[in-house]
Amino acid sequence: MNAVFIVGTAGSGKSTLTSAYSDWLRSQDWSTLLVNLDPAAQLLPYEPDVDVREFVDYERIMATRRLGPNAALIASIREVAKHAEELKEEVRSYNPDYVLVDTPGQLELFAFRREGLILAENIGFKDRKVMIFVLDPMFCTLVKNFVSSMFLSASIYFSFGIPMVHALNKIDAVPREEVERIEGWCSSFDSLLLDLENMTRGRLMLFSREIAEALQDIIASMPLIPVSSTTMEGLPELHAALTRFLLEEDLELR
Repeated sequence: MNAVFIVGTAGSGKSTLTSAYSDWLRSQDWSTLLVNLDPAAQLLPYEPDVDVREFVDYERIMATRRLGPNAALIASIREVAKHAEELKEEVRSYNPDYVLVDTPGQLELFAFRREGLILAENIGFKDRKVMIFVLDPMFCTLVKNFVSSMFLSASIYFSFGIPMVHALNKIDAVPREEVERIEGWCSSFDSLLLDLENMTRGRLMLFSREIAEALQDIIASMPLIPVSSTTMEGLPELHAALTRFLLEEDLELR
């Protein structure tokens, strides 16, 4: 079984990519299992096979404990983690080729809390695991935002230690030249450095070279694949990148 965790900032299109990638895998005769880890999700573009909302009632927790929305989310994910063993058994009872795990819209709930590590360890128990960090191209067209997103993904990788691929999602929603510019930052140190220096002033400008050099190392180990959940463009390339990591992990486990 292969476990694919799909993470990213709110609005980046994690759920739509989960749905589209599942459809693509099934078209290639791979069986998939869809897991929703967001206790506050209202509408999903897919029908989850395993759903934490069956274990946790976010609205009830907010009302009965008199919590605000954010505090209720934290309390909810704590409750979800208490059911980690049940989630693990439910996932393994299906025995699919791929488990696609759609993580909460509030990234920090999964990525930077102990509960996220508990869930990742249990859902991907003894399985080959990879992670997709979903980037929003409309946000990343500014080089500062692109840089921030890259460092955010690196911090998540440092936290989980799971091989990661960047998916530049929703490329059908932005001009092609914007996508190519973002790809250029990944492939050309000079292009990234030039745009960073043009967008920064003072001490930050002096810091631009160090930032660009650090990002080159991150990008080299975590490839960026432009994809569209609407047109399915890039999904074969995304799958190929994930498969390379899965095969490497399989060799390490032997």
